[in-house]
Amino acid sequence: MRWVRYIAIAIVNGFGVVIGIIWVAVPTTVAQPSLNYQLALSGRQSEGETPQSLSELYKLRDRLKVQLDNLAKTSDSAPFPGELWKSAINRQQSQTLTQQLQNVQSQIQIEERAKYNWDDAAKLAAQAVLIGRTSNPSSATWEESQRLWQLAINTLRLIPHDSFLADRAIDKTIEYQGNLSVATYEMQVARSVEKVRAEEEQIREQARKEQEKKEFARREIERKEQEKKERARKELERQEFQRQELARKELERQELARKELERQEFQRQELARKELERQEFQRQELARKELERQEAARKELERQELEKQELARQELERQELEKQELARQELERQELARQELARQELERQELERNQQATSQPTPESTAIPTLAPATPAASPSNFLFVGDTNRDGQINEQDDAGKEQWSLSKGALISFNDRNNDRGKIPTWKQTKVMAPRRAAMLSQVNLTLSENFKTSQLFITADRIASPHISVFQKTGDGWQPVDISGAKPLVFSKNIVLGVEAKQFADRNWNGTVNLKATAQNNGQEIASTTIQMGVSPWMIAPNTAPVTEVQVSDRGAVNSEFISQLKRAVEPTGAKVKVLQGDRTWMQDTQKNGYVQLPEKSDLRLFNVALKSNSEPDKNPPVKSTQDRDLKVFKIGNPRSLDPVSQWSDGYGNLQVTPPIPGHPMGRVYYGNSGNASFNPEVLDFIQAQRIQGPPVDIDTSWLLTRQVDEIINFIPTQTPGQYVMAIASPEAGVKLLEELEGRGYGDVAINRGLSTQTTVSAALKNRALIQHNLYLQNQKLNPIIEKLKREFLLGDDQIVQVPVMFGYSGYAWWPNMVNSVPVNGKLLVSNPRGPMIDGVDYTQERLRQLLLPAGVSVSFLDDRYYQELKGNVQSATNTVRKPEERPFWQSLPNN
Repeated sequence: MRWVRYIAIAIVNGFGVVIGIIWVAVPTTVAQPSLNYQLALSGRQSEGETPQSLSELYKLRDRLKVQLDNLAKTSDSAPFPGELWKSAINRQQSQTLTQQLQNVQSQIQIEERAKYNWDDAAKLAAQAVLIGRTSNPSSATWEESQRLWQLAINTLRLIPHDSFLADRAIDKTIEYQGNLSVATYEMQVARSVEKVRAEEEQIREQARKEQEKKEFARREIERKEQEKKERARKELERQEFQRQELARKELERQELARKELERQEFQRQELARKELERQEFQRQELARKELERQEAARKELERQELEKQELARQELERQELEKQELARQELERQELARQELARQELERQELERNQQATSQPTPESTAIPTLAPATPAASPSNFLFVGDTNRDGQINEQDDAGKEQWSLSKGALISFNDRNNDRGKIPTWKQTKVMAPRRAAMLSQVNLTLSENFKTSQLFITADRIASPHISVFQKTGDGWQPVDISGAKPLVFSKNIVLGVEAKQFADRNWNGTVNLKATAQNNGQEIASTTIQMGVSPWMIAPNTAPVTEVQVSDRGAVNSEFISQLKRAVEPTGAKVKVLQGDRTWMQDTQKNGYVQLPEKSDLRLFNVALKSNSEPDKNPPVKSTQDRDLKVFKIGNPRSLDPVSQWSDGYGNLQVTPPIPGHPMGRVYYGNSGNASFNPEVLDFIQAQRIQGPPVDIDTSWLLTRQVDEIINFIPTQTPGQYVMAIASPEAGVKLLEELEGRGYGDVAINRGLSTQTTVSAALKNRALIQHNLYLQNQKLNPIIEKLKREFLLGDDQIVQVPVMFGYSGYAWWPNMVNSVPVNGKLLVSNPRGPMIDGVDYTQERLRQLLLPAGVSVSFLDDRYYQELKGNVQSATNTVRKPEERPFWQSLPNN
């Protein structure tokens, strides 16, 4: 029956349209133009036709204005007495034209208003047409169209009945009324259709609700049945849970008993280990004391031997001098005897001649005078022996003042120039044979300038007994650099301007303070006629801090296992301007093999900087010196002998355990710090060597007894900021690591994995449930790290704003439980960090982001590297690499506090 309803609706709507057309009446005010207006206009228009448009009205207005202007000009001239009637006519014409102009202007306003209404109605009609063309219009759309058509009709009705557009407005009104009727009809049809659709939707909704009611009843029956089954299942689960809970408690009891046994066993083993360590320490201490005693005895024997040799040499010299003196006296006696015989012979001959002559001269008149040898007087002007005392890179008379007293601030410097370069088995200073210098350019020059008075003298260079074994002196001749005998037995090759080169075979250490007294002596016939002394010192060895710019990063090629790591390293380092040097060999832990340092020497208008590496003594056959891209300047040396350390302390002597701060108050070149593991601290000979340099000491010891590697770089790192000369100190914080895990679990990420891809992979919740691990790390924070922080603040004068506590956790044996982000490598504004493999939250490593946030105020750019190969070996980015850093460009003698 639905189609019958549609037909009925259509009939009703059609009838409504007809009625709407009939009842929409045309207003009489629009349909009938004004007769008065036409009559007035025709009366005013004296010539031509009546205006039919707005433009014609504009022309008529302009013409009337011209006529009025012309009439005004005519009326200005005075009329003759007989022409007064003309003036009256002119006034009449002027009034008429003025009235006509006013009427025209009034009509123009009417026409302009009519045109405005016309255009407005057209716009409304266009909008109505545009709406009516909408696809699938609704009743609201047609209602809007109806409203616009009605507005358009109402606007047309505003057109004045006496305008030119009145007739067109009537036609357009009729047209718009037709469109209005169509819109009205369409609106009624749309409303009818929508009503039918609403009724159908209501029927469907009622059917749906009925169906839902039936479905709800069915589900209610099913739910009650399911609840019955669920209650039965829960009862079974409760009984099973009780059984499992009893079993779990039994297992926990057994586990607690097992852990207690393990704890007791661990305590027993720990006590045994400590007892072994104590015994080993006592044994090592006894061995060390025995070695020290033997070393002292050896040194005493060497000293006695040297004294004996010195006495023997002096005795030989004395005997030689006595022998020479006796020989000289004998020669003089013989010469005097010969002269006496010759004189007597001359006297005899003269006497014979005198016997034949008339007069005899006295003997005194024939005596031959004897001239004493001249002895030149020594003075600074004619016997000048100087080096670069004022360290301006030039040698002249200004260097003569203060040359006898050397200090770190003043005095000629000597460069370390080890000719063996780590190849020989015997230290250079113990070798008696002196060869030509390995690098003549690295000799420290000393000049001996002489006057003509010394051209017949013999010149000798001697050094004090303590320093003699540790230096070499060479003379520059036409045949090159020739070794100089500094014992005083062999003279120099004479020249008025003698150039000497001095090199040190070793740095200052516990046995030698690094200074030498060189004495220049002039002799005539074995007698000293002039001498002068200069004191020189070895330029100290220094370490560049982690905040210094990097020129080269060194890494060992381990084959396929670290090839990806090397590729990542190159991508991170090379854009900073530094080079990556890949080395073949067995040095997995590059950081421990050698400590790259430098020395400074003055040069004219510049500073000479040389790279000098302190080589590790451990496994010397496996660790040849690592050459850098600055091979021309690289020199290598060792300190002391290899130590036999127990497996627990085997890494204590690695050079990752020897670090230096950036410049701090009181230590403008930085201050050395190292890890002290108690039973086996860092190599004492190296520490004494650092102290002997008197620049970056005294070293500060840090408690690392609780770390697996015993190395201080595992927990402390100085990182440069974007502000030149400023830095922050990153320090490991187990407490921050625990808080990081608690924060993650509190945010609902307890099931997220940490240590992803490593053998120690677990979840956040599992780590927090390991209470022994958590308590161990909190113990480390309170008992180890907090005292270390206080000590560092005190020793290095650090503020709290300079300390960044990096989240990390440690296992029971002291290894980093997740990749340690403190043990990182600053490279020219970028920080190379081990990938911590933290929890992934929304595609981001949460631990990585925490480090970025901590370093954000310092403006540090962080690059995380995949060092999984090293992590499984309990290492990381820093221990796998070594760096060559630019030396400090400010001379140390200008930076010292007393300057």
